[in-house]
Amino acid sequence: MILIDTFPSFLKQWNGTEKSWLIYIEKYPELFEKIKWDYERYKMDWREYLKLLTKRNAKELKLAYEKLLNALPKVEERIHERFGIEGNEYHIVIYVGLENGAGWVTEFMGKPSILFGLEAIAELKWYNKLEGLIAHEFGHLVHWLLRGENIEKLEDEQIIWLYTEGFAQRVEDLISGRPWHLEEKGWFKWCEEHGEVIKKEFLRRVEEKEPLNPFFGSWYTLFGEQCLGYYLGYKFICWLEQEFSLEEIATMEKEVIKRKILKFLR
Repeated sequence: MILIDTFPSFLKQWNGTEKSWLIYIEKYPELFEKIKWDYERYKMDWREYLKLLTKRNAKELKLAYEKLLNALPKVEERIHERFGIEGNEYHIVIYVGLENGAGWVTEFMGKPSILFGLEAIAELKWYNKLEGLIAHEFGHLVHWLLRGENIEKLEDEQIIWLYTEGFAQRVEDLISGRPWHLEEKGWFKWCEEHGEVIKKEFLRRVEEKEPLNPFFGSWYTLFGEQCLGYYLGYKFICWLEQEFSLEEIATMEKEVIKRKILKFLR
């Protein structure tokens, strides 16, 4: 693992103000550009989210940091054993951002990388769910490395989210088991009981070209539940595994994936 740990630098600068965060993040220009780009791609002004930082205190960020560092090597070892990826193929970045995500796989310093946002982990209070989060993000990383393709670019078409998030969710399931990091009590049982309803609504939105965000963003609800796309994607990958290995699924051509998704949904 090539670890880029910016948290010690953050602690040196941080005094609870927006200005102190800007002094810290400006030392990491590529990271700063990623944070800004993540808002700009949704036509939002990143400056408006600086106020999120005032919610945080050093104690909870340190707790997120300690728990992350404790869980990371265990999950990474299991991933290496299962998929044979090498530590020099990717970067792990620990940083404090503007709630861009607790975990995020993107290109950084020329390699596919997992970015862990301590402020988002603290906001979600996922201190005891980090093995699942780490396994999920490694799922995206493994997918990227097996395909030899930038997964973010593959996801430009929203229907593909079912495949990419489903693959990551399947890896999380294999590596750390259930309950998953995004689960609330009773959620999986509800999904199992309403699987056909979830499928039908996903297909309707695809056919009517409606946004699929409500299936994936943790700030949305559908049928009174959250994160239904992760469940549906997981079931899609399991369905494909009746015929293909996980490695074969990881490298499927985009047009084949889209056809398979529609067949699964119907």
